[in-house]
Amino acid sequence: MKYLSTGEFARLCRTRKDTLLFYDKEGLLKPRHVSENGYRHYSIDQFYEFDMVSMLKETGSSLKEIRSFVLEPDPAGLLEHLEEKKRLLRQERVRLAARQKMLETNIALGHEALNAQYDVLDLVEMEEEQLEMTPVSPEDQATEEGCIAIFAEFADKFEKQGRSAPMPFGFLTEQEHLSSYIADYFFCGASRGTRVENLRIRPAGLYARFYHKGDGQSHEAAYSRMVDAIAQRGWVISGHMYGYDMASYIVSASANEYVAKYCVAVSVADGKGTTL
Repeated sequence: MKYLSTGEFARLCRTRKDTLLFYDKEGLLKPRHVSENGYRHYSIDQFYEFDMVSMLKETGSSLKEIRSFVLEPDPAGLLEHLEEKKRLLRQERVRLAARQKMLETNIALGHEALNAQYDVLDLVEMEEEQLEMTPVSPEDQATEEGCIAIFAEFADKFEKQGRSAPMPFGFLTEQEHLSSYIADYFFCGASRGTRVENLRIRPAGLYARFYHKGDGQSHEAAYSRMVDAIAQRGWVISGHMYGYDMASYIVSASANEYVAKYCVAVSVADGKGTTL
């Protein structure tokens, strides 16, 4: 039988010599023959053993798992192992897709916030959007600490369900409560895991919109000015108020400065913007 040196076998397998030395040390792929002077030699057919080790390594198998299948071949057990790796890979793909969507949304919100005209009331056509709602009480949001606790519980709910809360984040104030800067619901983007009773559709249509940057008190004052300005222009509010967080942690210079977009469905006679 013709043997290959470590270098020759490494070239055949398109790998490095130190990789073969590591596999030898870990008991994953030992040379077929070791000469008296310590030189390692591999046979051609060991290419298939190397290929299996590489395949298992690519699946994320541990050294212990790979060693087990190399030393004690078990076709049925190996297939079961690969099925499990396939399931885990599918989960990871979903997680990475969610992370990519989160990054894309953050980037889009950041660009929108940086280019927004603040404290200017304007009109915009908005597409339908599916949101997942969590009801909140006035008592829970009476203080900043209470609001933070609500968000913590909101995140904890998703963690217990084994899913992340998709963006955007914000709050909804029902039409009959628009005179007060108080949320009836906190929301995030809807997902496959959203229960029917928590799903709310923000209708497509014409919305009055404005952006504001500042602390909590300034947002409350700006919200009131916005509602008053809508009435002064003769626009008719025809839906709920949606307040969107605009990735404040990206575009704000201070921890106490928040960036938000407020949108409410309206009927109007013209489309001129108004500075508040």
